[in-house]
Amino acid sequence: MDDALQLTGTFEPYRDTKISAELQGKINRVLVDAGSIVSQGQTLIQLDNSLLQLQLQSIDVQIQGFQADVNRYTILAKADAVQGIQLEKAELGLKSAQIQRATVQEQINKTTIKAPFGGVVTAKLSEAGAFAAPGVPLLQIIDISKLKFTVNVPEKDLKYFQMGRNYTIVADAYPGTELSGKVIMIGSKANIGNSFPVQFLVQNLKNQPLKAGMFGNITIQTKN
Repeated sequence: MDDALQLTGTFEPYRDTKISAELQGKINRVLVDAGSIVSQGQTLIQLDNSLLQLQLQSIDVQIQGFQADVNRYTILAKADAVQGIQLEKAELGLKSAQIQRATVQEQINKTTIKAPFGGVVTAKLSEAGAFAAPGVPLLQIIDISKLKFTVNVPEKDLKYFQMGRNYTIVADAYPGTELSGKVIMIGSKANIGNSFPVQFLVQNLKNQPLKAGMFGNITIQTKN
């Protein structure tokens, strides 16, 4: 009989992140719940931005005033009716107000928290009415459209694995289905037991039946 190397491993999410706010503020709406499927760019949480909106309106009024000054001083300067420095001051004021507007608009944009990638919400860590602060997790999202499958390989068997090569993996939950896994990482440091982690990238099955945390195995023929 042919000798074979069989190793057991675990499926992990391709991407896993906790979502937090970049600005502090009151949470007006949480638009998803645990278990929700989201797409990249989808709005997840809306923070209160009413004060920022008022600031933006105030700056818009300033911009209108500076623009009117620039238009007026441009005409007068051409007719030598005013000194050029007055036009320059109006132009600088306009540029400064435009920069302020861009800054406030960027802050407003950050009050809308969007999904960085498509995936599944696995944890809802805050509710509407709560206070969001930078670095404090509000949601957790994982992407299982692809999965990482990791096995620990004894030192003497590392020779059977090559970066970029595809291997056949079988999930314990679906023993009749073969999956193709591409080696994306071979550990350069041994863990406990003097084995090395080898990681594969696996495309999930249709409708994403494979879940993070499931077990699987890989069998490699070592002799013919």
